[in-house]
Amino acid sequence: MLKHGRAAPVALAAAACLALAPAGASAQTALKFGHIVDTTHPIHLGATAMNDHVSRCTGGKVKIDIFPNAQLGNESALNDQIRLGGVDFANSGASFLSRNHPHLGISSLPYIFRDRNHAIAFVKSPVLRELMDGWEKSAGQILLSGYYSAAFHVFAQDPYPKPEDMKGKKIRVPDAPAWLVFYKAIGANPVPIALGDTYLALRQGVVDGTNMPLAVGFSTKLNEVTKVITMTYHQMEMAMLLTGAHVKSRLPADQWQCVVEGGKIYGEVAQREIIRGEDELRVDATKKNLIKFVDPDLGAYRQATAAIIAEKVKAGEFPQALVDRIQAVK
Repeated sequence: MLKHGRAAPVALAAAACLALAPAGASAQTALKFGHIVDTTHPIHLGATAMNDHVSRCTGGKVKIDIFPNAQLGNESALNDQIRLGGVDFANSGASFLSRNHPHLGISSLPYIFRDRNHAIAFVKSPVLRELMDGWEKSAGQILLSGYYSAAFHVFAQDPYPKPEDMKGKKIRVPDAPAWLVFYKAIGANPVPIALGDTYLALRQGVVDGTNMPLAVGFSTKLNEVTKVITMTYHQMEMAMLLTGAHVKSRLPADQWQCVVEGGKIYGEVAQREIIRGEDELRVDATKKNLIKFVDPDLGAYRQATAAIIAEKVKAGEFPQALVDRIQAVK
């Protein structure tokens, strides 16, 4: 009894000290980053670099847990979870986000960019930032960075050197309206299928080919179920790092600033790795005989889809002034 009697004041004193400690002094905030590709993809490398910065910048008070391979859902599901607060960060293409602010989707129009250098210059331009700001006002969420994410081509069983070669072919596309435009213009049949189901759809012959950038195509091993890549360069997609207003309200100002800085690092790393991958993947895959590449008649493809932008402007979907500003970017 005597031992217990002496220990009680000590325990009470310890409890009092704990009560006087600042709330959350040793707590760590864990934020969720979900994406749909594997851990070798530039998106994951960018997310890892972001976490490294945020962890250092906050002195370990904030960490970012990364969930690859669509563990938390496909792109549409991740966007929904950001809005609901179930996920804190997600990578999303401009074509998906254009549902909230249609003008943001203009960068997804076929051949609106002259080449990759033009698309990269657009990333740095005030035009993209203004479009991102417009999206934030419409959606009530936050875009931490925008970056060039890929040139899109066609993984398929057969080559399509001319646009008429794709007529009637079933081509898998992401589940967003912007991806249908190119294929409808050349007479193909676009079929919306989630990325995670694309491998099986190709293997079973549900579709003849798929709309896909090189990095994602090889990281998801689509070269195992296709024979040739037709290098159409028909879209040069912009991607955004999306977060919810709930994250900003949850963090103190200094920690939020670390997240903002980390978001910029994410975009820089992802874009750098994407460009490096695009430059190296074709060479490497050809050396290893993983798949064949076909360089089609790009002039014919451009001509076959040339009316799209004018039609979109005429229909009131995009202002001509915006088209002119993008095409003037150098």
